[in-house]
Amino acid sequence: MILKLLKSATNSRHAALERQLPLLQPGFSRPAYHQFTRRFFGYYAPLEAQLMALPWWSGLGFDYLRRLKTPHLVQDLTAMGDSPQTLATLPRCEHLPSTDSLARLLGCLYVIEGATLGGQIITKHLQTKLGVTPTSGGAFFNGYGTHTGPNWLAFGKMMLAHAEGAGSGDDIIESANQTFATLDQWLFPNSQEKTTLV
Repeated sequence: MILKLLKSATNSRHAALERQLPLLQPGFSRPAYHQFTRRFFGYYAPLEAQLMALPWWSGLGFDYLRRLKTPHLVQDLTAMGDSPQTLATLPRCEHLPSTDSLARLLGCLYVIEGATLGGQIITKHLQTKLGVTPTSGGAFFNGYGTHTGPNWLAFGKMMLAHAEGAGSGDDIIESANQTFATLDQWLFPNSQEKTTLV
């Protein structure tokens, strides 16, 4: 099954990224959360613009438009005081994963959609420790809310239906690992825990 293969093949990069996430660490503050959310915006905004320009969506039968994460990040940053002018000046990631084939698109989506699964734990923590709710700066991590599980199952069905026809499973895995790696390097550019991009 492609999802199990992806989980195994990306485990080390996924774990390396998770080890660095400060969201659940003691002492993580609201100002730090604000800055960290800005970094996520700087990655997702250009990535999702790249994804939406791809030609394969109609063939996939997968409505990513309603799953876009950037609008939630805009909502969160606006709730935390950022103006449209501020958002326009925030740095954008230029080293994005390659999505020049259907296989690479699927690999990237595996990471982006999978990231929503841990959001409910983070959402509860943000509300308890920082007073941040899904309507006051925590919409991004809340993901799809109560629809997170069903949406992941729908994504899995789409992957099963299209992964084999997309070509090399190696390309899907490579793209997923590259997505983890580029996100890691964008969020934590000064970290010592880096490995070469695939």
